Amino acid sequence: MEKIARICWNTHEWKRPSGSEGKSRSDSTYENRIGFGHEEWLLDESKIVDGYHFAFLQPMNAQVHIGKVYDIHLFTISPDNRKVYIGCLRNAEGVTPEESKRIFKLYKANGWLQEMKDEVILAGGIVRGFYPQFLFNVKFKFSEAEINLSNPPIIKSDSIWHRYNLMDKRSDFEFELDEDGNCQTLNTFEFWRSNKAGDILINPMHKKMQNAVKALLEKDYVHLYFEKDHVDMKGQPKDGDDTWHYFEFKTYSAKRCIREALGQILEYAHYPSKTRAQKLFIIGPEKPDEQDKAYMKMLRETYHLPIWYRWHSFEQNVLHDGI
Repeated sequence: MEKIARICWNTHEWKRPSGSEGKSRSDSTYENRIGFGHEEWLLDESKIVDGYHFAFLQPMNAQVHIGKVYDIHLFTISPDNRKVYIGCLRNAEGVTPEESKRIFKLYKANGWLQEMKDEVILAGGIVRGFYPQFLFNVKFKFSEAEINLSNPPIIKSDSIWHRYNLMDKRSDFEFELDEDGNCQTLNTFEFWRSNKAGDILINPMHKKMQNAVKALLEKDYVHLYFEKDHVDMKGQPKDGDDTWHYFEFKTYSAKRCIREALGQILEYAHYPSKTRAQKLFIIGPEKPDEQDKAYMKMLRETYHLPIWYRWHSFEQNVLHDGI
């Protein structure tokens, strides 16, 4: 059964709270009173239990959805009042109260609850409502989800309501088109940027991904080092003599990872006028779409840059080949 759910606006791609930007200004709303929404961790793929990500969706917060399985299409409303399609959680299942309590205990034991509380504080919110029923009411697998954070299309404003209850999907989405007849997409550079609090946040997902990728690469490299105040990680491949590979980690969509890491990794490898690495890798947690792939290919072919994007799946603990 296909459903539609509106989620709150978030400038950290629903991996952690992002503060008040784009949130409701109404005094009656929960997110305005305490400064965050519990669904702001909806796409935090670093926390996997039994192969699932457990999260909270406001439209799923009713007993009638417990145990039900839906394909949930997600949209949000940008600060300039555009409805943006984020993707679909395939085979998302309503979580029972007993399972929610079990996951809450696991999060507490793993230190994940404290991470979430720290993220709320750094986003300017008030730590409140950290109870099982307000944190976990849905579970899904990222391997089954269809999420597009690199180039999210804009939905025609009059083709969908924007209530917070779970709506039936009765027809295909209608998207805004540009002059060439292609779907208009949200300018993520304009909106999905770090706020002041986010800039000073030590993102635990970043370190988790570094450690996981290092363990996966050790079989192919003689040495792998984490760097301080320099490139995130560097290594000497076993079959590469004295050559070095540089790795820069980001925790966003493929497009945003590439944008934020490209200048950094080139500077680390070459500034002011030296070649320190023969291959450059940008590592992120999100699967690239076709436009991301085309962009990386063009960079290599046009500018002869030895640079690739690779994505790490926390769910499967796999580092996929470079694109």
